[in-house]
Amino acid sequence: MTPKRCDVLVIGSGMGGLCAAALLSQAGYHTLVAERLPRIGGRCSTIEYKGFKCAAGAIGPEMGGLLEETFRQVGAEFDVRPAGPPSYLINGKICEVPPKGGFRKLFAAATSDEAELERVMGAISGALSWMEPSRTTSLREWLLQYTQNESILSIFQAMVSATTMLNASELPAREYFLFLKKLRGYRGFGFCPQGSIALPRALAAVIEKHGGAIWTRAPAVQIITNNRIARGAVIKKEGEEIEIHASAVISNCGPGRTVQLVGKQHIDQGYLKELNTDVRAVMLIAIQLATDKPLLDHNYLIVTGARRINALFQPTNVCPEIAPPGKHLLVAGAAPASTAPPLNARAELDLCFQDLRDLLPGFEEHAEVLLTGTFHGQWPAMHAWPGDDMSLKTPIVNLYNVGDGVKSPGMIALPAVAETARLVAEDIKMRLAPAA
Repeated sequence: MTPKRCDVLVIGSGMGGLCAAALLSQAGYHTLVAERLPRIGGRCSTIEYKGFKCAAGAIGPEMGGLLEETFRQVGAEFDVRPAGPPSYLINGKICEVPPKGGFRKLFAAATSDEAELERVMGAISGALSWMEPSRTTSLREWLLQYTQNESILSIFQAMVSATTMLNASELPAREYFLFLKKLRGYRGFGFCPQGSIALPRALAAVIEKHGGAIWTRAPAVQIITNNRIARGAVIKKEGEEIEIHASAVISNCGPGRTVQLVGKQHIDQGYLKELNTDVRAVMLIAIQLATDKPLLDHNYLIVTGARRINALFQPTNVCPEIAPPGKHLLVAGAAPASTAPPLNARAELDLCFQDLRDLLPGFEEHAEVLLTGTFHGQWPAMHAWPGDDMSLKTPIVNLYNVGDGVKSPGMIALPAVAETARLVAEDIKMRLAPAA
């Protein structure tokens, strides 16, 4: 093997790994990112297909929060156009959500019972201003204490599954209210005119500008440890196994895969038990459609009461560049009946397509299926259910995890990933100096 040296080795080029690498590169650390795929970005990337820029996972990044702050901090271009305010489909009617009083407006569209409305609003106010519910109670169980109105329950199901990617019957009630407190339920998001891959490419440009490197088609074979201290990793590049020596190793491939690369024999038994018993990956379904005319009057629509579909996005309303001239891209998001394995993909997709036929007049005539994605197994929607996350630090000194398997309580999706990168980068900067 040909040995090489860097300050920080990052395994995986998802947004957590790239944010961490950009922050550290800017701070003077010689950083190498090793990615097994031929493209960077992980589940925030783009697949070019039939002239469309299809999302490989993340459809719309959050705006005005931790992710955008990280881009501003490192000087990376954040090329995102606002998607605008959300709309909801409730009992067959469109409900526009105002900047303030959104919950009340939604629930008022689902019930004419003022006492019920005040009961639900009072419970929400108490959970936000005084004490969050128990994490042992699901959001749906918590809500059933205050209402049995399925229209109201379906509003929560749609908004929760569209944002946190868990069903309301699965998401701990405490995690939902922490999410509202920390992220205000998602401040707003947008679409990338060059596809989602524009974001990892912008971070890659920062890394390379500061002397770092990014290798694609370069899978990690083994994380090297000595006396429970990370010393680097073996990376396979162009048929050669290269030993990379590093002061710190950051893994962006999920806590489970990180343990495999280290070897279970080197990991504390308590950590292994926690990983095996407490951590569950989140599953998600996404269907991307080419249409010859817009099938939605909205940029995005949260759908209540459907079999599986929870949201419809039409990014070409905002970014026509991601489709060929005269064509439009429509993306449907869905949560399976259970986000715990196993996934019966055929049955779940059948229900999704039944929903699309019901929701989109002209679907059969004007839509063509481009890609269907079922995010599970080694390519999940998130590596851990909210509240089940592992720690950023591993039992191996100087070996860190970043990404959606090590989220802070209440944090979701790309904002959560950006936060993990910032926390790890700050810890490395406090503990380890870059090589002279």
